[in-house]
Amino acid sequence: MARNIEDLNLDEITEELLLDEAIDIGDELEVDTRQGSIYRDAADGHVIRTAKFFNDLRQVSEIISLDSCTGEVLDERLRERGLQRNPPESTQAIYYVEYVGAKPEIGDVVTCEGYFFTVDVLDGKDVIISEEYGSEMNNLLPGSPVIPELDVDGLESATLKELAVPALDVESDDSARTRLINRISGPDENANISQVKTWCESVEGVGRARIIPLWDGPMSVKGVIISRDGGVPTSKVVEDVQKYIDPGSEGMGEGVAPIGQKFTAAAAEGVKINVSVTIIKRAEASGQTIKEELEKQLKEYYKTIALAEYTQEIQVRYTRISAIITEMEDVIDHENLLVNGSEDNVEFTVSQIPVFGEVVINGDIL
Repeated sequence: MARNIEDLNLDEITEELLLDEAIDIGDELEVDTRQGSIYRDAADGHVIRTAKFFNDLRQVSEIISLDSCTGEVLDERLRERGLQRNPPESTQAIYYVEYVGAKPEIGDVVTCEGYFFTVDVLDGKDVIISEEYGSEMNNLLPGSPVIPELDVDGLESATLKELAVPALDVESDDSARTRLINRISGPDENANISQVKTWCESVEGVGRARIIPLWDGPMSVKGVIISRDGGVPTSKVVEDVQKYIDPGSEGMGEGVAPIGQKFTAAAAEGVKINVSVTIIKRAEASGQTIKEELEKQLKEYYKTIALAEYTQEIQVRYTRISAIITEMEDVIDHENLLVNGSEDNVEFTVSQIPVFGEVVINGDIL
């Protein structure tokens, strides 16, 4: 007997299924359904066209489905809910720079580690702004020489200092989709924890917010802000969150928070994680390469922890760091692993996140 197509999922409607349906109908009509028969030849053409239609329909469904949409379609779905990617575009990195002697003019072009930067000032301090966008620009080494494109009379040296404002990548499809689903299906209403969290995370530069209710008495709420790259946010990001939700933390309803709810935005406290270990490497491996790869993987591990949804058991796990080292291709074995000087896990409060400290590798790894 023919099956009811309406009861099937799109994925179940295949050319083979449609052909079987056509043959079942032919058998019910008591006509010749053998291959080469008039009925079968006519049915085959309809089956192919119908199967193509359902395949096209399946692709359209995947494109517009909230669970699988990407790119511009996802952007449109975000706009329907008053959201946008955070950030909507990749941003530039800003580094502090130290000059000895004269300084280049604001707007002058300089180079550092092969990248071009523009000279500027931020909060009264000398900085350079990368011409390239994206988080790859966050990895320059402090102490690197900064070289003006044109000679500057009286300039003795220029040295790169720490990162002032990290560059951000445009928010990924997965991250944006998760925020959209939370907006649609989450219990975001009446300035509850979920809604305050959503408010915080809609501000550009915020990667995660941890909400602490009643932290300073009735009707008080604190939002612990973590940057998009899983680190301590800049003061500007924290100020933007404060201004958007409750300017001045007065509870006057001048932001999105309702009258009476006093909201305070605060930067997460970064706890440095220092790792020391003795490594036995493969003979042909480079110790410096091992160190750089370990640093990269640790930073990613810390970022994952920082951006995870907060629970009472957030930790940097000793065993996980040991596993990271063990799984490295150029490492045969390791011993004497210490994380912040001990063999214990490092635990965090709701206001804390792990940040990269230093990696010290002992042993002959040159």
